[in-house]
Amino acid sequence: MAAIESSPQSTFGFGPREDADASRQSQHSVSNDAPTDVNFNAIVARSQALTVNLLGKNFEANADRRNKLFDQFAAAMAKPA
Repeated sequence: MAAIESSPQSTFGFGPREDADASRQSQHSVSNDAPTDVNFNAIVARSQALTVNLLGKNFEANADRRNKLFDQFAAAMAKPA
């Protein structure tokens, strides 16, 4: 008598059986693609990454503002007296 297996057949790609295995091996949350902090180190790493991202955006915004101010100043200085 052959063994009865209730799980989907294995595929050569990423099919339902492989997806079920990935779900079993990972923690369960809203979805497999949702980021989840599993420990304190993950929380700190996410916070640091978001801080660096924010600092980079602020730096670019300030650099753009300085460039615009300098362009106005340079144009005013270049006008004939």
